[in-house]
Amino acid sequence: MERDTCNACGSNKIMQDVKIVDFAHGNQRKDLSVHIQKTDNIIFNKFEKGALKAKICGSCGKVELSVNNPQDLWEAHLKNKSL
Repeated sequence: MERDTCNACGSNKIMQDVKIVDFAHGNQRKDLSVHIQKTDNIIFNKFEKGALKAKICGSCGKVELSVNNPQDLWEAHLKNKSL
């Protein structure tokens, strides 16, 4: 269950699952994400990607970041450490 109050100020004005985007070259919109390398190939590496999302307090502005697939990223991280 999502938390309904801000842990900084106690407000209940919480915006859930807000996308974080960058406007790249040509003003092209791209969602920000984290990438963890899963293979050690010279040309065709594979990555686990986790889209970033934010939780924002509408009172104090505190922002908390999270990803949609933490378990997949963790497994990729463990694999990456062994490369």
